[in-house]
Amino acid sequence: MQDSFSPFKNLTVSGSLRYDHSNLLTSSQQFSPRIGAVYYINATKTAIRAAFNRLYMPPQVENLLLASSAQAQQLSPFAGSGVPNGAAIFPERVSASEVGFAQDARLLRLNVAYWWKSFRNFDDPNVFFSTTIIFPNSVARGTAHGTDVRLDIPQRHGWSGYLNYSNSVIQPVGPINGGLFLTDEVIEIGPGTRFTPDHDQRNVCSFALTYSHTRSGLWTTFSGKYESGTPIEVDPDQLPQLQSQVGADLVNLQTGRVNPWSIFGLSGGVDLRR
Repeated sequence: MQDSFSPFKNLTVSGSLRYDHSNLLTSSQQFSPRIGAVYYINATKTAIRAAFNRLYMPPQVENLLLASSAQAQQLSPFAGSGVPNGAAIFPERVSASEVGFAQDARLLRLNVAYWWKSFRNFDDPNVFFSTTIIFPNSVARGTAHGTDVRLDIPQRHGWSGYLNYSNSVIQPVGPINGGLFLTDEVIEIGPGTRFTPDHDQRNVCSFALTYSHTRSGLWTTFSGKYESGTPIEVDPDQLPQLQSQVGADLVNLQTGRVNPWSIFGLSGGVDLRR
């Protein structure tokens, strides 16, 4: 069920309620409310907004029976440690909130958002060694929050552009249910263990500047992107060996993260027909 309405001038509200039920090995259900509101101030051309929604997502079907089996539990490094690996994989549940504003000016548009999430049974399938085979598993719980900033420059005299910046932190908490773990590294993620996932990247920034010549159809874009680096798993006993490998200068083995990196691009083209 969903609806959009305006209780009074310049305020728009969208609300919905969704019901999900699934019985993939485990029977579960959830009512998911979602609501968003935006208030527009004409005098300053400012839009203030807020939103909340809940997400319900059943586990992936691929290899679900094997990942949830007692046999997989016996192969896990968790076996015998009292950690319930191999337990049933429950649907993912996420509660997400966001507040922000958009500001229009004569020559630019600014958009800022702050968001935060809490999740349970976060879906994070593990890859079978270096193959494309995956086994579904779930992280017991966790939190995430971040800020997104975007600056748009509408086209003026052929010029346009944008600048994006994102800062975010994600912190999952063990244990891990399901999956098929055949290595010992995951033994460190037990009940209540907070860890940094491999997709945690704190700072990302990108930009693009475009010039379009309307009469000839020619255009060119200069773009760039900066990333602060994702974490890597480093075994202290293998540090001497890793430092001698090709590409070791691209990572910081002490902090356990890929070094910050930037990429720039120049592209162009022509619109031959409209």
